[in-house]
Amino acid sequence: MTNPLMNADPRPRVFVSSLMTGYGAVRAAASRAIERSGCEPVRAEDFPAGTASPRTACLNGVASCDGIVLILGAHYGEPTVAGISATEEEYREAVRLKKHIFVFLEAGDREPRQQEFVRSVEDYVEGHWRKSFRTPEELEELVEQALREGRPMVAAGNAERGSRERIEASLAERPERVEGIVWVQIAWTTPRDEEVVDPTDFMNTTFQRNVQRLAHEGETSIFDYGQGKNTLVEASRLRITQGNPGDWRGGRDLAVVDLYENGTLSVSLNVTGLASADTTRDIGQMYRIDPNDVHRRLEVAWSFAARWWEHHDPYRRHEPLLYNTVLHDVRTRRLEIAPQHPTNSTSIPATCPHDPLWIYDRPRKIVRQDLRNPGGEIKRTLDMMQLRFKEWEGRSL
Repeated sequence: MTNPLMNADPRPRVFVSSLMTGYGAVRAAASRAIERSGCEPVRAEDFPAGTASPRTACLNGVASCDGIVLILGAHYGEPTVAGISATEEEYREAVRLKKHIFVFLEAGDREPRQQEFVRSVEDYVEGHWRKSFRTPEELEELVEQALREGRPMVAAGNAERGSRERIEASLAERPERVEGIVWVQIAWTTPRDEEVVDPTDFMNTTFQRNVQRLAHEGETSIFDYGQGKNTLVEASRLRITQGNPGDWRGGRDLAVVDLYENGTLSVSLNVTGLASADTTRDIGQMYRIDPNDVHRRLEVAWSFAARWWEHHDPYRRHEPLLYNTVLHDVRTRRLEIAPQHPTNSTSIPATCPHDPLWIYDRPRKIVRQDLRNPGGEIKRTLDMMQLRFKEWEGRSL
């Protein structure tokens, strides 16, 4: 007989972060509320004895959880070796790891440094929505209510499984194969399993024009006003294609934008033949993907994604996001920078055994700030791309 618990989804884990001294009743109230909301409370006072330092144990506790309940009162706490209080260090770790953060402020006056910390936590643009309480009983009610409402988002494992499926489905809807062209395709989606875009909007010409306008805007725009566009409307997807896949010379500007009703956004861009080159001297270009070209294309794609999400979801209901990246039609190409002095001879690389070539084994989680400042994610993607090429080429790392 199958044990039903074997197939049950694990409870989301929620870390309780606050001062320890004098906060026993408050932390116990938060723990009870987390339990009643269907989640598993994680508190430092419940950790078993071990060899890890208290600092390491607490930061590991944050990392092991799906979200944190941050409780801030009058006192800041003693600074750790990092120069900030243990609570602030736990909060920063949760932000870095893109955990779901629920903030609760105890009513009353605060020490100057605690007030500064609170100000950063509740910042209107970059901070978090918060609730105020006066008694442990009031906090208990607020925490339970917040987690019951936010539990679908806190259940990161379940949500991200659905996100992975949506990303994989969108990347399977690859752009058309074009002779001599390698595509980079990036897909972003929300952990929320719901209708994000009304599919009837896809038929609306005003909606279509808005998507095209966003793709034309910015210093790094996807679309060029001088290029023709083709629009395909389906029940759950809007696809806008720039350029003529049948025209190789025009292939440099090929770009495909896919927008799905579930909120998945996919951008596909050509990453080959972008620089004007003397093909009589640089025969190696047909066997090369220049990482500088890939970098520029990734900048273009991420810039558009930032504009789209700010336009469609200005209040950040959909945060965090997840994404993945693939290369289509690598074939006999290596990832290398074009030489300064091209030659008329080159070796032919081995054929890539993967099509598409997945850059990440599983989706990467990001916050909206990463969309606006994607330099770190772009560098990481290029580094991973180098590893993937070395992996299948059999070169030493």
